[in-house]
Amino acid sequence: MSFYDRQELIEGINTNIKVCCVGCGGIGYHVAKLLAMSGIEDLFVFDPDTLEESNLNRIDITIDYIGRNKADIVKEIVRSIRPEIRCKAFPFPLKDHTYPKGVDWVIDCTDNHASQIENQRMADENGAKYCKIGYDSERISISDRVAQWDTGDTQDGYSVTPSWVVPAIVVAALGVGKILKYNKKEIGCQIQDLYV
Repeated sequence: MSFYDRQELIEGINTNIKVCCVGCGGIGYHVAKLLAMSGIEDLFVFDPDTLEESNLNRIDITIDYIGRNKADIVKEIVRSIRPEIRCKAFPFPLKDHTYPKGVDWVIDCTDNHASQIENQRMADENGAKYCKIGYDSERISISDRVAQWDTGDTQDGYSVTPSWVVPAIVVAALGVGKILKYNKKEIGCQIQDLYV
């Protein structure tokens, strides 16, 4: 019996891909972990930031990780649950000279519009599919392109917005579903609208 016996009964799940996850905070951490749990073999994670205490309401790790680089943390967690996965951590932003070759997907979990535009451009230029995954309080979005309504005039970077574990995990799980099975789908809704 293997980890994936039951998963292999589901038609259409493709884990034979290389994924680059940009941003390893509340969403990216869970995206990377769920991709690893699903059995992808190659994962590249980028994040220049360090873990803060305020991140721990969305990330299931101990306070011992506070102050460490988020990409390095993700690599350690991924390796602890699936040691066979090739996971490479980069404690800096994704740039042209650091872009991993042969990537099938660039998953953007950043909150900086200028970075999102650059990440999308690099994915396009390198023949990878691009997916922007995000949430704001209780609204989630999974998009094939950077939001067109944002002209870049909105404030970039980290801002304090209401957040908790549910939107982070829900949007991460739905994003991994898109990457592995539902490639042509996008989502934009309030969490409450998922309930019937």
